[in-house]
Amino acid sequence: MDIQKMLKEAQELQKSLMQAQTELGKVDVKGVSGNGLVEVLMTAHGEVKDLKIKKEAVDPNDVETLEDLILSAFRDASGKALAVSQEKLGKLTGGRGLPPL
Repeated sequence: MDIQKMLKEAQELQKSLMQAQTELGKVDVKGVSGNGLVEVLMTAHGEVKDLKIKKEAVDPNDVETLEDLILSAFRDASGKALAVSQEKLGKLTGGRGLPPL
């Protein structure tokens, strides 16, 4: 077992993971609910960049439905962000699980 080789490989993996993390911060994902009534745009890191709500989704007498649509769009975007992160980081780690970002 060559410790120096293992350390070098670990350093290279760490560098690759840091680069992948930076790249993920530049990847946008869109979550949609209610057939497009609500859209959330966020980075693969989970940073929300934009929220769009169509006028048809707004009913002052039914705020709960709008709240559900917004939550659903956020969940959709979050799921997509997680999938992008797992795909990108999974390639670097050879399928070994990493904690969520």
